Amino acid sequence: MRITRCLAAAVLAAAGAAALTGSPAWADNSCSEPQEIEFETPGYNTDLRVRICLYHGSPTRGAYANVSWGNGGDATADGRRKFDELVIHYELRQNTGVMAHGQCDLATRVNSDEDDVFTCESAYRESSTKGGWHAIGYIIYNVDRDGAGQMRIDLSGSPTVED
Repeated sequence: MRITRCLAAAVLAAAGAAALTGSPAWADNSCSEPQEIEFETPGYNTDLRVRICLYHGSPTRGAYANVSWGNGGDATADGRRKFDELVIHYELRQNTGVMAHGQCDLATRVNSDEDDVFTCESAYRESSTKGGWHAIGYIIYNVDRDGAGQMRIDLSGSPTVED
């Protein structure tokens, strides 16, 4: 009986946490094709793979980014640091209007983990209005020790959905 109560409490806590964060797992998802970007970084070049996603199908709509990388900063030969700045920005849009904006700072993660996968927190909005929903995104970055300063890469957005 005690195990059942603990398990039930854990399941309810997990469901509540997912509901509070607006998890994309509870709705339909539409994502861009994976976009592969190679950055010329100290040591081995860092490879980033990004998908900009939209969740929809209920009154809650949101934008988020799925990211994975290889050749991050886990090598001692280059002092571990790859980026001074690496931020993914994403917007939830309906037609041409921005409904919510999110960003995900990955510099510390990529500088300290050679390879990993991460889903950026959702930017969401409650709306029952149908039609024209999509997500777009871009990356702002600054490679460590290259002298080029801050740069921007525009990303392909999610498909537009009508529900």
